[in-house]
Amino acid sequence: MVTSSSSRSVFISLILILFLALLASCAGRLRSPRLIGNKETFASGRILIKFNPGSSSVSMAEAAKKFDLRPSSISCGSVHIHSVRPGTELEAAEVFTLDPAVDYAEPDYLIFAAAGAGFAGAAGRVLDERGDERGLRQLTFQSTNDAGTPNDPFYDKQWALAKIEAESAWKVTTGSNVTIAVIDSGVDLDHPELAARVVEGYDFVNGDAEADDDYGHGTLVAGVAAAAANNNIGIAGLAWNARIMPVKVLDGQGQGVSSNLTCALHWAADSGADIINISIISFGPSFGMQSAIDYAASEGALIFSAAGNLYEEGNPVTYPAAHDNVIAVAATDKDDAHAWFSSAGAFVDIAAPGVGILSPFPPSHHEYRSVYGTSLATPHGAALAALVLSAVPSLSSEEVETVIKRSAVDLGDAGKDDKFGHGRIDASGAVALTLSSLPVQLLLPGVNAPVPTETPTAAPSPTSETTPTPATSPAPTPSRQQN
Repeated sequence: MVTSSSSRSVFISLILILFLALLASCAGRLRSPRLIGNKETFASGRILIKFNPGSSSVSMAEAAKKFDLRPSSISCGSVHIHSVRPGTELEAAEVFTLDPAVDYAEPDYLIFAAAGAGFAGAAGRVLDERGDERGLRQLTFQSTNDAGTPNDPFYDKQWALAKIEAESAWKVTTGSNVTIAVIDSGVDLDHPELAARVVEGYDFVNGDAEADDDYGHGTLVAGVAAAAANNNIGIAGLAWNARIMPVKVLDGQGQGVSSNLTCALHWAADSGADIINISIISFGPSFGMQSAIDYAASEGALIFSAAGNLYEEGNPVTYPAAHDNVIAVAATDKDDAHAWFSSAGAFVDIAAPGVGILSPFPPSHHEYRSVYGTSLATPHGAALAALVLSAVPSLSSEEVETVIKRSAVDLGDAGKDDKFGHGRIDASGAVALTLSSLPVQLLLPGVNAPVPTETPTAAPSPTSETTPTPATSPAPTPSRQQN
C-alpha cells in the first residue's frame, strides 16, 4: 500500500513538472536571462516598441498604466524607445508584443566591446595578460624591401599578414575605393595611420558628427583593417587603401545599447558603407538589430561581427554574430589552432588571426599594442572583403562572401565546423579566386563575375544559453590586452 501511494506521488510530481515546463515553453519571447555571468543583458527602465503601420490600440492604455510606460523618443526604423518601471522590462515587452498594434517589443539590450576581463580602455585600466608579447612604442628605424614589402617598422611583427599571404594579394589590390564602416567606440580621427582615409562618421553616443575614440577599441579595430602602409610608421593594415567610416556606439567604458547599434547600421548603409565591421557583442537576439542588419544587407553592405571571447566562460551564444545576414568571425593563433578564448558554435562562419595582433592605441599616436580577441580577427575578415571588392567592384556582397568562404583554409574537422566555420581566411586564395573570373568581366562589361554562389549561413535560434563563470582577473601587467 505504501509502495502504491509513493508511486502515485511520484507520478503526480512528474505531471506537475511537465506542466510547469509546458507553461515555461509557452512564455514565448522571454528569451534572455537578465544576467550573463556578471553582465546585465539589457538597459534598466526602457524597452523598444515597433508599431505596425497605420495601427492604433486602445488596449495599450491599461498596460501602459501598469508598467508606467512613458514615450521617450523615436530611435530609427520606426522603433520607439519607451521608459518603463525598472524591473519590468521583460514582462512589459511580452505584454506589448501581444498587442495587435505592435510588431514587436523588446528590452534595449546592452552591447559591449568584444573584450574579456581586464581590457584597458583609453583611460589606462589594468591590462589582461596571457603570453609574453609586449606593448610597443613607435621606433625610429625603417625597414625596406626591394620586392615591395611595406617599410612600416613593425611590419615584420605582423605574423597574421604573412599567415594569410597578404603580400600576394597586394600585388593586385590594396582596397582602394571601398568604404569600411567601423561600428565601435569611434576612431582616433587624427591618427597618422588613419586620418587621410577617414570619411564622415557619426557619434550615436553624444549625438554629433565627431566619432572620436575615447576608449581605444575602435582605433585598434580600424588599424588592423586599414592602417596606412609604406608610410614609415607603425604597421600596415590589410586593406591599407580602404576608406574608414567611424560610427560610434560605445562609450568611454566600452558599453552601449542595441538601439544605437540599430541606428548605426541604418546610418552606415544609407551613408554608402560597402562593408560593416562590428567587433561588439550582446547577449540577446534582438528583433530591432536583426531588422537593421537585414536593411543594411538589402542596401548591399556586407556585415562582419566578432564571435566573442567567451569560450572558456560557458561559451554563450553572442549577437549580432549569431543573427542572420552576418558573417561571424572566430579567432586563430599563430599555429592555425583555435584561439583559447574564441567563442564557438554553428553560427561561426569563418576564422581569422586574432592573437598577438599589433595595432595603434590612442590617445598617443606613437603607441602600438599587441592584443588578442575576436575583435581583431573580425577586421581581418572585413578588410579581406575590401580587397576582393576592390579587385572586382561589380561583385555583389553575396559573391564576395562566397569568395571568402570558398578560398578559406579548412581547419579542424573537415568542412564547416563550430570553431573555424568554413576555415581561416586566405587573402592570396581569395584574390586568386576573384581574378579567375576577370576574363568574363573584360569581355562582357557589367556582367557580374561568375563566382560560385551559396546561401549565406543562417544562424540557429538557440533555445538556451549557458551562463558563463565570471573571469578571474590575472596579475596586472602593462603589455597585452584582449579585445
